[in-house]
Amino acid sequence: MVTPHQIGLISDTHDQKEKVLKAIEIFNQRGVAFVLHCGDYVAPFTLRLFATLKAPLQGVFGNCDGEKSGLAKAAEEYKFSLVNPPLKLTCGDKSILLYHKLPEEIKDDVDFIIFGHTHQSLLKPGRPFLLNPGEACGWLTGKATIAILDLKEKEAELIEI
Repeated sequence: MVTPHQIGLISDTHDQKEKVLKAIEIFNQRGVAFVLHCGDYVAPFTLRLFATLKAPLQGVFGNCDGEKSGLAKAAEEYKFSLVNPPLKLTCGDKSILLYHKLPEEIKDDVDFIIFGHTHQSLLKPGRPFLLNPGEACGWLTGKATIAILDLKEKEAELIEI
């Protein structure tokens, strides 16, 4: 069953197949409405793993996504949305900006800014609510994480994978 006000957040997967598959399993079990990826898939095979995701996937390129043409081809093949950041979304009455790296100037005219790049998770409520799901790969911090954002409650949950 899809939970329309919950979205999955993932970033910095860096070709870690087992972690990606675990994240997909959790997103599928939780019935998220869609998943946002903050970039750094790295290789196209990593993006193709999301074919088993039951929800739509939207994402942005990261600084380690050097094979952009291969990633774009994989995204097109599986009907994923993959663009250069930022990606602006509207979900009901909520606005979201998706980046790979948090910009220096933070806009306060959106409800949520979601980003990756630092490999450090961050949940900072406010306007905007700043969210970084952390690194799904677990390489730099030793802790692989994803997040689920509840748009209705304006709350997010970090999940270790």
